[in-house]
Amino acid sequence: MPLNELPNRPARLTDAVYRELRAAILRGDPAPGQQLSVPEIARQLDVSRGSVREAVLQLVADGLAVERPRRGVVVATIGVPEIRYIHQVREVLEGMAARLCAEAPSQELITSLEAALSAQHQAIASQDGTGYAETDAQFHTLLAEACDNPVLASLIERLHTQMQIALSLVAEAPEHRRRGCEELTQVLEAVRAGDPDAAESAMRAHIRRTRGAVDTATAGRAQ
Repeated sequence: MPLNELPNRPARLTDAVYRELRAAILRGDPAPGQQLSVPEIARQLDVSRGSVREAVLQLVADGLAVERPRRGVVVATIGVPEIRYIHQVREVLEGMAARLCAEAPSQELITSLEAALSAQHQAIASQDGTGYAETDAQFHTLLAEACDNPVLASLIERLHTQMQIALSLVAEAPEHRRRGCEELTQVLEAVRAGDPDAAESAMRAHIRRTRGAVDTATAGRAQ
């Protein structure tokens, strides 16, 4: 598992270790099912085992890793059934977040959403799948943080972290990127208009179609 050296030594070392491990998992190395060896990670990052142990437990809490008898902590395997279940829950939760934002939209939120979609257009034009995935995540995060419901925002963040593994399967598909941007634009317009029903409907439709795209992609890989 190649890990990047931690920059400078932040005051909260555990957070830096967590961010590095999280990024590595989302890159696919370590792979699902691979053990997260605390001594080895501590050696690579040149940090204490205690800091690594805390970071690994946070990964477990976030659903990116699981504890296995006699194996310790391993990277979580998010299969087709889990992807479907997560999307079903995300459709409800993120639809609610979009509704809440549309009930009292701030100009700051509108400006931030516009900036995210502008960057997404650039990513699509340059056929940048990674850039598309990042701007998609940014758009969803902005709505979750602005919905004025910290419990809802926390649930969405956890689910979206898990889904980033699956979303990488479809981010490279040009048609998915095009349609995804169009759908998020509809969400933005509904929020801007202060139309909660339209905002919720547009977000739910976006996640529902994305679920279908991920289902197709994962089924293709399994063949």
